[in-house]
Amino acid sequence: MKKSTQTWLFFIVALLPTSLLGETYSSPCRNHPPYLYFVDGTCHGVLPELLEDILSELGHDISWLEAPWSRSYREAQKGNVDILIRHSMNPSREPFLLPITYGHDVRNLSFYLSPTFNGDITSYKDLAKVNIGAIRGAYYSSDFSNLDPIGLTLVGNTEQLVAMLELGRVDVVVASETQWKDQFEGRFEKATFIDSFINFYYISIAKNSKALSIYDDVARVMLEYRKSGKVDQYFKNYAVTPPKQNFE
Repeated sequence: MKKSTQTWLFFIVALLPTSLLGETYSSPCRNHPPYLYFVDGTCHGVLPELLEDILSELGHDISWLEAPWSRSYREAQKGNVDILIRHSMNPSREPFLLPITYGHDVRNLSFYLSPTFNGDITSYKDLAKVNIGAIRGAYYSSDFSNLDPIGLTLVGNTEQLVAMLELGRVDVVVASETQWKDQFEGRFEKATFIDSFINFYYISIAKNSKALSIYDDVARVMLEYRKSGKVDQYFKNYAVTPPKQNFE
């Protein structure tokens, strides 16, 4: 009788929807306040709060890991982390990530000049003739990705980029409002050229991770949050302008 009861319990649990079985998923956190930042062993900011509430609504939890974007993306490719937050999409990421948008905005790429560089940058044609500094693994724009400059120096973090620009080891660095623009504004001369484009922002499920099974549930709740205006409130709580929404 006991064995029969255990068997029935097994089948009942097996038939339950994934969303009813509590699971802890992992997500890396990098330092980019107020959107996300790692303090005292956990991730804070607009996007961590949004994701935590969505997972909580589905009966799940999250474990935060401190890691830069480049390492986070590598681990997501392997399925060693489940969810990536606050990123753009490009063709190289599509084979590994299932994206869920939370909005879009106009994104402006700015270019900052080394004190040792004489001249200006007015177009991508000018940019192709100089040595450019950028963050390894970061996505800037489709036009920037297709650029074939004389030199492209990739570094791991913003501090290295600032140091190289000051020393003249690169002629120009690329930055945006979402990628540490405040580190360069007012400190270096800004080029005339600005690359503006519409950029969608995403939370993504790693295809090779155990979180693949909750993708549809997370996407459904995110859409509900977007349509109800709840996504906007997370940004307003941090005095940040919410992204635009389009449901067509």
